[in-house]
Amino acid sequence: MKLKLSKAAYLPIMFSVIILLLSSCTDNPKHAEESKGKPDTASVTLTHSANESTGSWVDDLKNFRTAIQKNDLAQLKTYFNFPLVNDTTQIWTAVYDNVDEDKQPTKINDTFTGNDFEQHYQSLFNQPFINSLNKVDLQTLSKQNEYTTADIKGEDSSYHMLASFNKATATLELAVSYSGALDEDGTEISETEHAIIYLFKVVDNKYLKFDKILFAG
Repeated sequence: MKLKLSKAAYLPIMFSVIILLLSSCTDNPKHAEESKGKPDTASVTLTHSANESTGSWVDDLKNFRTAIQKNDLAQLKTYFNFPLVNDTTQIWTAVYDNVDEDKQPTKINDTFTGNDFEQHYQSLFNQPFINSLNKVDLQTLSKQNEYTTADIKGEDSSYHMLASFNKATATLELAVSYSGALDEDGTEISETEHAIIYLFKVVDNKYLKFDKILFAG
């Protein structure tokens, strides 16, 4: 004989079943293990792979170079974790590198935010950086973990890029080196030689994440 339940009796039973099912999902040890201790780099993987195909850090460097060429601000921002702390990177110095001192702000913020990047990314990745990055042979860089471009003649001095990958620290270095400016006689002024070094961490041997900017010289 089948037992018939009234509507009033049926609803509490269904409610209990639903609660039991939800509890089993949240208490599942496997589910907890998968969600526990996930690295922050998971978000990097999802962000990059959703836009471009990335098989290695060299592929991601190619994607980065394409984003710069296209002025793809949204894609470029995926290579950063904002805000950046100014005392660990000379990023504001890079932004104002070619700005006369009297036109620079008297006070620079302690951080560099996503909004700051939107306003200053073209100063950060200036024409010498773009021109020299375009000259990097990615195939050679991939095989030898190092590549130096030929000199490029600028308005005041020539420059080139040294791209190198350090396996031990999983760091990609893109260094734009400027020769000395020319004096009235056309002779290079050695005191004006300097380099701007862009450092990126390589995550899972696939994805680039901006680390810092340093100056040399």
